[in-house]
Amino acid sequence: MEAVDIDDIRMRLAQPRVGIEMALEAYAWLKRSGDFVAFVALLHDGDAHVARNAAWVLTKATDRELSQLLPALDELIDIALSTSNDSLRRLTLNLIVRLPLTKECLRTDFLDFCLDQMVRLSTPPGIQALCMKIAHRLCSFYPELYEELMRTIAALDLSFYQPALKCTAKNIMQAPRRVKSD
Repeated sequence: MEAVDIDDIRMRLAQPRVGIEMALEAYAWLKRSGDFVAFVALLHDGDAHVARNAAWVLTKATDRELSQLLPALDELIDIALSTSNDSLRRLTLNLIVRLPLTKECLRTDFLDFCLDQMVRLSTPPGIQALCMKIAHRLCSFYPELYEELMRTIAALDLSFYQPALKCTAKNIMQAPRRVKSD
């Protein structure tokens, strides 16, 4: 691959359809540069194709590489909360769910968003499932929130939901019940 910079990558990500080869090429560039946090700036790009494709590229990273995004967690949360693009929201939530969340990561606006989106029938199933997983992880630090979440999940009439949420709810309900200390 010839020498490229972030502007070259941005131009390539601006294409409406970016194939897996281009995504892996952008990921290889990102891996060499090592600046995962700076790459997050592309998620704010005014071109929806660039933002979505940049998020897709970040999903190719290993969990260890993604842990470099912890300083940008609030930024990722803000994107998930504010975007009207369901693809960008799903990809951003996918990045967040893969980050090591701690008690200090709890933002009530984000938890409220996840609790709302996981049960909203108009929300795409992938977003519902990711929101339920994130809510479960965030609530696990607080016994009262954890119990409320478990009651909410148990009360869901899953016949109205898609398999993604049904499977996530089942896995959460069958997981050992424990509240984390940190």
